Amino acid sequence: MRSVSWISAVAAAIVLALGAGQAQAAQFELVILDDANEGLNDPESRSPVGGNSGTTLGEQRQIVLEAAAEAWAEVLDLSVDLLIGASFPELDCEETSGILGSAGPAAAVINFSGAPQADTLYTIAQANTITGQSSLDQGEVHIFTQYNAQLDEGSSGCLGGNTWYYGLDGNPPGGTIALFPVVLHELAHGLGFLTFVDLETGALAGPAGSDGFEDAYMQFLRDTEEDLDWTDMSDALRAESATNDPHVVWTGPIVDEQSSIVTSSDAFSDDRIRMHAPEELRLGSSISHWTPDAHPPLLMEPSLQAGVFNQLDLTPALFEDIGWPMSGGVIFRDRFEQ
Repeated sequence: MRSVSWISAVAAAIVLALGAGQAQAAQFELVILDDANEGLNDPESRSPVGGNSGTTLGEQRQIVLEAAAEAWAEVLDLSVDLLIGASFPELDCEETSGILGSAGPAAAVINFSGAPQADTLYTIAQANTITGQSSLDQGEVHIFTQYNAQLDEGSSGCLGGNTWYYGLDGNPPGGTIALFPVVLHELAHGLGFLTFVDLETGALAGPAGSDGFEDAYMQFLRDTEEDLDWTDMSDALRAESATNDPHVVWTGPIVDEQSSIVTSSDAFSDDRIRMHAPEELRLGSSISHWTPDAHPPLLMEPSLQAGVFNQLDLTPALFEDIGWPMSGGVIFRDRFEQ
């Protein structure tokens, strides 16, 4: 197995098993990257809220991550335990805008046993699931994810004083932002809802000195104005296409089948669901999200939309398109009593 790592693994961590399920069933495990008494280990006393029984800030945060991981475990046909490295640092945040969270795969892998396509990059989580074997060394993780601790300070300088809501009931009160859908969203990026293409240059990712490799995600991107798939473009043309709204679309057949759940016609180009490709390139956002013009709003839009809480909508369909083993498709399901 040949791998290309793009985030360094963190060696020292505390591991917490996620999900009840069957004793021997593969599951997600949470690797806490925060120091003692910080982030996911924060001992500040809290009252249970909205179905979250935690009695400390750190425990409530862990329970939300657990619930989101369980949601993905129900959809994906996991064959090995997948490790999620998580932390709550202070991320950038201003009065009217801020980073809620971020995530990514710890590595990309090519030419592993059972790979859907040869010479194609897949996230290490997907590769290990397909092979049924973990390629991690001790202390490494499959996914890195982090969430903005500033939202618990309630400062007016951060998103107008909005704070995290740790409930699991889908009823965040005014002045709060539900963490649960943010975790669902970020875990999806770590599982493979992203491209490894350098969007500034259009170059394919790969080891130093190589010509780079296509990734499973970019193989389903097409520019309807250029009438070309990204796999048939030069680097320069891919870079141009990354800012060519509203013409970049997803061509996967499973998403095509299910895209009728989106009822807004301006979310489509040539009858295919659009990707986010604003005129000004936004690294970490452009291309690796659906268009924000979708209605009803989708989980994997670049910003959290009102009404999005526990649905996975088109995301499992995209994962099936890129070759993830699936246990079953789910559209707009209700996981919690309202």
